[in-house]
Amino acid sequence: MMIRAAIRSDLGAILRLLRELGDTTDTQGAQVRMSSAAVRAWTRMENDPDRTVLVAEERGQIIGTLDLVVVANLTHDAQPWAIVDNLVVAPEARGVGIGRALMEDAVDRATRAGCYKAELLSHDSGGGARAFYQALGFDNSTEGFRRYL
Repeated sequence: MMIRAAIRSDLGAILRLLRELGDTTDTQGAQVRMSSAAVRAWTRMENDPDRTVLVAEERGQIIGTLDLVVVANLTHDAQPWAIVDNLVVAPEARGVGIGRALMEDAVDRATRAGCYKAELLSHDSGGGARAFYQALGFDNSTEGFRRYL
């Protein structure tokens, strides 16, 4: 298995994985339609030097992904901080360390970028993701608030 920065040709596979997060109403099999909005968003993301979409690839198949954003900052001696979002591993590839490898690569990239912290949010109220992130050294140390627009 290899962890690498995603490229444009990975977009279809990434979109298929992201359906696992459950934020879409598309329930039609494995065929994912690349909307013009998704292509425009990808173009912005791949041209942003502070953003990296990582993929886990095994035998030519994308089996995991996450999104890493480095945020400029004025506190902490102007050290940036990182956001990790949209971590997902294909159901058939879970439980063998792919999520851990993606997270470790993201934290390594954030460290090399000079970030003083990495943050993430988890929607898992059942505890599986919570235990996973805690095992990686993340603390459930703050209360978060969100307003969808």
